[in-house]
Formats: sequence, C-alpha cells, structure tokens
Amino acid sequence: MSLIDKLLAGTVKSAPVSTDKVLVRVYLDTGGHVTDVTIRKSCGDPERDAHAQREIMGMRFASKSKGAKTSHNWHDLTYTFHE
Repeated sequence: MSLIDKLLAGTVKSAPVSTDKVLVRVYLDTGGHVTDVTIRKSCGDPERDAHAQREIMGMRFASKSKGAKTSHNWHDLTYTFHE
C-alpha cells in the first residue's frame, strides 16, 4: 500500500452500523420502578436509542430484596427492537 493510500485510508470513516439491539444501564428504585436509563452501547441510530430509553422508562420490574431491606441498583439490560 502506498503512503497516499495509507493516509487516505485513515481519513475515511465508515458509516455506523445499525443493529436491532441497544445495551442500556437501568437504575431501579426500591419498588422496581425505572428512575434512570443510560445507553451503554448504541444500536447506531440515535432516534432508536431514544425510543428504547422512553420505552424502558415506562417499565416496572419486580422489586428485589436483600434480607429485610429492599435494594435499588443499576442493572444492565439489552433492549431488542421488534419490527
């Protein structure tokens, strides 16, 4: 590969690849309600990422207890788009 080819290859960015999954980090309160959602790995489309965040914010999960106290923690979740 010539020097010019190497230089040009370094300047060309490939287009982001869109997938049907978003990896998010979800914070649950003691009642199992989602209080915060952050994107850990994007699907490649900001609009779909935002859609996944909105959907997950409306979800409720079973509360988890540790002994007599309930816990609230961050959890990783994979959101899959079904079309």
